[in-house]
Amino acid sequence: MSEYPNLLSPLKIGSVTVRNRVLVSAHVPGFAENNRAGKTYVDYHRRYASNGVGLQITGGTPIHRSGMLSLAPDALWNLDDGVIPGYQALARAVHDDGGRILAQLAHSAGTVRIDRAGFESWSASPIRSQTSGNISHEMTAGQVREVMQAYVEGARRVVEGGLDGIEILATYGFLPHAFLSPLTNWRNDDYGGSLDNRIRFLVDLLGEVRKVTGDDFILGARLPGDEFEPGGLVLADMERVCKRLSDLGLVDYINVTAHTNFSHTGRSKHWAPTPATHGLFVPLAEAIRKVVDVPVFTVGRVVDPMHAEQIIAAGKADMVGMTRAHICDPQIVRKIKNNQAARIRPCVGANTCIAHRYAGKPISCMHNPVVPPFLANRSAVTVPGRNKGRKVVVVGAGPAGLEAARGIAEAGHSVSVYEASASPGGQLALWASCRSTRELTGILDWRLADLERLGVPIHLDSPLQRSSLQSMDCDSVIMATGATARPSRLVHNGRNRVFAPHAVIRDPEILARNALVISEGRGQAALVVAEILLDRGARVELVTSDFAIAADLDPTVRNGWYERLGKRGMV
Repeated sequence: MSEYPNLLSPLKIGSVTVRNRVLVSAHVPGFAENNRAGKTYVDYHRRYASNGVGLQITGGTPIHRSGMLSLAPDALWNLDDGVIPGYQALARAVHDDGGRILAQLAHSAGTVRIDRAGFESWSASPIRSQTSGNISHEMTAGQVREVMQAYVEGARRVVEGGLDGIEILATYGFLPHAFLSPLTNWRNDDYGGSLDNRIRFLVDLLGEVRKVTGDDFILGARLPGDEFEPGGLVLADMERVCKRLSDLGLVDYINVTAHTNFSHTGRSKHWAPTPATHGLFVPLAEAIRKVVDVPVFTVGRVVDPMHAEQIIAAGKADMVGMTRAHICDPQIVRKIKNNQAARIRPCVGANTCIAHRYAGKPISCMHNPVVPPFLANRSAVTVPGRNKGRKVVVVGAGPAGLEAARGIAEAGHSVSVYEASASPGGQLALWASCRSTRELTGILDWRLADLERLGVPIHLDSPLQRSSLQSMDCDSVIMATGATARPSRLVHNGRNRVFAPHAVIRDPEILARNALVISEGRGQAALVVAEILLDRGARVELVTSDFAIAADLDPTVRNGWYERLGKRGMV
């Protein structure tokens, strides 16, 4: 614990003290049942509390039908009193393990398209969202009052639910942010025009909500430190905004992020995947912290608890969000308290969690196969037989084989791994060989280190035939040999050399002055090959028969690839 004196120190937020500075910020895991906090959702948050997280926040919860985030049943809705029993169960579960939990209240303001009769999006102005294509209805003065009252009613339900506080979602283009930003507020009444007018909605809203919560209840706001958009809010604007909220005593903390969901690039960058810089929004929080008198939270690719410790020690923030890091390993706080930091499963920024939410699925993790609470106490692989001590052979040392061996060894069985090639890692090691995906090697490194700890041998250059397996002294065999690339259907025209992606990645001697990369897999294989060829000095052209290159990648990952390769002149 002496290595993390700042991160593990308590923090007073308003009148409430949280046990440490580790934050699991608001996100929608997709585990709600009929828009209520059922057992799976409660267990999901219970897991974080039981492992020592200081503060956790529910995902954005709509408070009015004009600002829904989706119509799926897997997210919480705060539209009526039916949400209260779930809040109460959630509060009991987190409090029983010493944690604190807030509810995030939200209104999507047209950043989400709801295609159902009777649902009309309301916002500050009728601006078209790039991400959804939606054009919202401009709110009248009466509708402003109606939505304000909906926030008040939502706050009342949180209070009756026994949670510790509320976070108002005022970033990502959601309603308070839509009023605040000159990009989305073209009004000419008291809520539009100057920054003093555009902040009025948020000031009035926080004042009304505070009347319901009282001073013994945490009330915070999540705000952008900068929109990073032409003509949008900049850090100097947000310093003024946050200072005013602090001076008026309207908030107990400010949670600083960046960007806006009204633009494609904005939405992809606030959930920045690898290879984005770790702690990329910390400078925004640091600047805002200098002008306010309330705690400031920071988020954005903080995956290492020592990094979080350094942020707090340097006075750059008072609390650090490590949300994707905790999806990857919910035991971060427990492990650093037990001097097991080296065993923390590192988040590598693959954004599988985000991709699943984009697709309307519950979150998952490329690195952690047991994210859902109902899988938490299960081995990744079940070995036949009831007794421990069975002998198991795993064929293949790719990520699946390594994880199978690790889970089996943890369950008390004897395991040996055989790999035909000279190195472990399989195709993941190949795809992690370019600069943009290099961080993904953490998935392999962590498993290899854990297998060494468990004493599991890995036999390289050891291809096994059926006859070899039949003669081995083992009780079970797990085949994790993966797949091989099918031969290219491209016809060699006698002039140009044609290579499969694996060949280009494996062989550094494959060079070209001009390279044509054909992307037909809808994933990032072609992008990896293109970057490797660029690094080798080639001029690269990328083509596809699909409607977009790497069409199956979620936008947070795909847009980053487009930007990086585009800056290098690839066409």
